[in-house]
Amino acid sequence: MSLRTRLLVGLVVLTAIGLLVAGFATYRAERSFLLDRLNTQVVEAVNPVEDALDTQDNLRHAPSLTPAAGDDSDGGQPATQHNNPPQDFQLPPPPDSFGEHLTATGKPSRKPYNTSSDTYRHPPVVPAYVLSRLTIGGRPPRIMTAQAKGDPSLSYRVIVKPSDTGSGLTLIALSLNDVDASLARLETIEAIVIASVLAALAILAWLVIRIGLRPLDRIGVTAGAIAAGDLSRRVSPADERTEVGRLGLALNAMLGQIERAFTKRQESEERLRRFLSDASHELRTPLTSIRGYAELFRLGATSKPEDTARAMRRIEEEAARMGVLVEELLALARLDEMPQTTRAPVDLVPLVEDARRDASAVAPEREITVSVQPVARGSRSHHVVSGDVHQLRQVLANLMNNAIKHTPAGTPIEIDLSSPSGVERVAVRDHGTGLPEDAQDAVFERFWRAEGGRERGKAGAGLGLAIVAEIVAAHGGRVSASNAPDGGAVFVIELARAASGAGETD
Repeated sequence: MSLRTRLLVGLVVLTAIGLLVAGFATYRAERSFLLDRLNTQVVEAVNPVEDALDTQDNLRHAPSLTPAAGDDSDGGQPATQHNNPPQDFQLPPPPDSFGEHLTATGKPSRKPYNTSSDTYRHPPVVPAYVLSRLTIGGRPPRIMTAQAKGDPSLSYRVIVKPSDTGSGLTLIALSLNDVDASLARLETIEAIVIASVLAALAILAWLVIRIGLRPLDRIGVTAGAIAAGDLSRRVSPADERTEVGRLGLALNAMLGQIERAFTKRQESEERLRRFLSDASHELRTPLTSIRGYAELFRLGATSKPEDTARAMRRIEEEAARMGVLVEELLALARLDEMPQTTRAPVDLVPLVEDARRDASAVAPEREITVSVQPVARGSRSHHVVSGDVHQLRQVLANLMNNAIKHTPAGTPIEIDLSSPSGVERVAVRDHGTGLPEDAQDAVFERFWRAEGGRERGKAGAGLGLAIVAEIVAAHGGRVSASNAPDGGAVFVIELARAASGAGETD
């Protein structure tokens, strides 16, 4: 069954059980009250009915007195004597009362007393085993229910007691017709009330449940649309006031995370396809050159020693270029798989000096200067960050190599190390042609190469700055690129400073 049906059936069933229990309790209480009242009436009717029985018997057995023959002493009028013994005043028997003298075996011994012949056409019958117990001395009178003789549908409330004469028993009974009629009316009223209440409750509950579950229906429709692929849909209502509203808030939050996850996955897949395409393109160029020179050597086109030497040199250069590309791809793959680096205190001053010396060895004609700003007064650390020393060396090496390869020979390079606002800031600036204005954010994309502002093809495959961005992001920092006001490109790295008191390392 649906939730709406289960709620409706459950509510109606529970209410029906409650009403039936209440009706049964009311019925039992009313029946007990009516029987107690009738029992009191039966007890009060004992003496009046017994007196009525005795009076009836005396009237029936009293002799009729007639005057003697020839006795005309009263002026010729016959003398008549009425045998009506004087009696004390007694209350009359109640209506519909019945009395009868019985033998010890339960057989009628005299004519019964009956105030209503219609009611007692079928007199009550008391089982013999009950009468046998009453013949035992000391037993008090007992009130019981007895069925009518010849009509089991009729019943009476009777009391059986030893007769005052000492022989036999006396039965006094009152009909249960009024009690049964009252209880029958009560049953009818309860049935009508219970049925009416259940019908009204079912209609009202159906309306309330339908209105209450309408938000769930809307959530179901929205969920179906989302399952069909529309991840931008959101459920309603979504507020903190109701349970359904809180469910809507939770579902919307979950849908937002799912949509973001799908978007990231699509972006990742797109980047991967672009990455594979660019990698294949970059690898195809050196492989084509290597294969071409190898075929020339195999076909004998390089018979001269100088041609052979040139072909071997080009094969070696292209192989070295391909090796650099593979190493860079492996470095990016490792960063993608393990973005969390091994953290240790690293002093940036030695790293900056080493980067300057390495660049001077590669390009001795360039003027490379290092500027280290003093650390804030009172600080115990000296330009120390938490990170991987080898990866940070690679970052500085890639930036210096980028500046050397993309600027004319003899162009000066400046390295500035400072600590503004609690972060370590390393800026590498060259004095070349600068970056294209619309590509300052794209320089850190994989396989990106400058067009217009920088010559194409001098550097490798365009992965050096992408590696820089990945390493800096893994260290919780950020990297940016911009053009200096007086010309040249500036690459800035910002890393969080290590906690005060951290050790220094080379």
